[in-house]
Amino acid sequence: MPVTLLSAVILGCFLLLLLRIGRRERGLPPGPPTVPLLGNLHLMPNAAEMPFKFMERSRKYGEIISVRIGSSTMIILSSPRAIKEVVDKQGWTTSSRPANYLAGLAAGGYHILFARDSAISLDHSLIRSCPNSRPAPQLRKLKNAIARFFSPTNSLGGVPVQAAESTQLLHELMTQPENFIASIRRYTHSVAMITTYGQRVPSLTSPQMQGFYQMLHRFLHIQLPGVYPPLDLVPVLKYLPNRWAPWRAACRRSKSEMAAFHLRFASAAEARCSAGRGKSFMDFISGMDLAPEEYDDVFSYTGFALVEAGSDPNSAFVLSLVLVLSIYTEHQERARREIEAVVGTARLPDLADFGCLPFVDALIREIIRIRPPFPIGVPHLATDDIRYKDYIVPKGATVILNTYSVFHSPEIFEEPEAFNPDRFLKSEHGTRPGMDADFRDNFLFGGGRRICPGQYTARAMMQLTTMRLIWAFGFGSAKNPKTGQPVGLDFYAPEFVVMPYPFQCAIEPRTIERRKLVEQAFNDSRLLLQRYEH
Repeated sequence: MPVTLLSAVILGCFLLLLLRIGRRERGLPPGPPTVPLLGNLHLMPNAAEMPFKFMERSRKYGEIISVRIGSSTMIILSSPRAIKEVVDKQGWTTSSRPANYLAGLAAGGYHILFARDSAISLDHSLIRSCPNSRPAPQLRKLKNAIARFFSPTNSLGGVPVQAAESTQLLHELMTQPENFIASIRRYTHSVAMITTYGQRVPSLTSPQMQGFYQMLHRFLHIQLPGVYPPLDLVPVLKYLPNRWAPWRAACRRSKSEMAAFHLRFASAAEARCSAGRGKSFMDFISGMDLAPEEYDDVFSYTGFALVEAGSDPNSAFVLSLVLVLSIYTEHQERARREIEAVVGTARLPDLADFGCLPFVDALIREIIRIRPPFPIGVPHLATDDIRYKDYIVPKGATVILNTYSVFHSPEIFEEPEAFNPDRFLKSEHGTRPGMDADFRDNFLFGGGRRICPGQYTARAMMQLTTMRLIWAFGFGSAKNPKTGQPVGLDFYAPEFVVMPYPFQCAIEPRTIERRKLVEQAFNDSRLLLQRYEH
């Protein structure tokens, strides 16, 4: 009897412990009701619904909510003040990333977007035997180099290349308007390749460009929630046999592709640097104190990550710009008149003109607000307890910056679902009166110490491209190519980087004189562009 009683007590305690898994702990922010073991796992939306579901729950439970996924905690921040206090002000405490087994498997833990912070000593309980959890001493040095290379001052050095590449974009749209999507992707990818490796992509039909985007799609597809089981939440799945673990082959392929991509272009960059013609990021870091094996591990994936960051998000913005101009022709005409009043019709706009174009600036900001390329950003990891109001963000929690919810909050923006650039002419950040205190104009680029260092280069590209496209062309009649029906701002694909589905639109040069000016500008730029051709 005593043995039976003891067994019953042990079993009862074990069951009680199991029932506590998934329960919302005292002090956590509010959130949806939990169920034993799962917590809120059964309520987690798929990738397409995630920004909208997170926004819906933030409106129900507040600016900071908690979601329990088994024994793990996710904190979702949906107001400028919460993001400022929890992420921006906490420095190193939120500068790391959550364990991401698949990203670690696919990039050896060295993909700069997903890599955990090497400056922080993590508990073994947070590491979970994940490849991207191993602290790499060179990652901090690498991030410092990236920050210096993409500083506001240094970023200005890339403007001539952006301007030259934009003339080819204009020329391609003049001569092949039906291929505008491919032209935009070539343009942003070529600028990113020059910036990273010092080598451009001159052709729409470049096998290298097509191969890169296919490789990028495969890597990002691996990261989409729901594509593969939640290996970080159910670690035992990592030990399944290969025939039941298709993610292993997918990750091996991505890892091999990224290493081969870097090897191909890094050797060419090294040759140009030796000849005194190198100004790319790879040239910039060639003097860093790194051992050969560290160089191979770190930069094989960093080069890919930088080209990725400069290609897809910038393409997403330019495609959204073309879609918006095609839908809202009244805003297009207003921007054209403003540009012509400053620039005239006898030359192409330059970046120096942008400061005199408040409505064009407002147009760019409204496009970013209503359709941000990263609607929920990349998660952060809390490496210590953080207090915000009466709540606690516990050590080990995943922290989500719910950018989409911030940009679509009716408390912050008047009629947030309406496309209205004028809101940014009425207040600094387009917000309702009195809502500017905790807002900043770079929420698109993340927060805290992991804010995107390439934001200044990206802004320059957005500004220059917007001015030149509106100056040179008229856009209209955005249609679904499959149905021929007009499309709106709901015509977006649910990918890691959110951009419009492929669409058709009319693109017409404004005048014969501008066609000639574009042709001349493209010819004048060829000498500069040829420096970056292999």
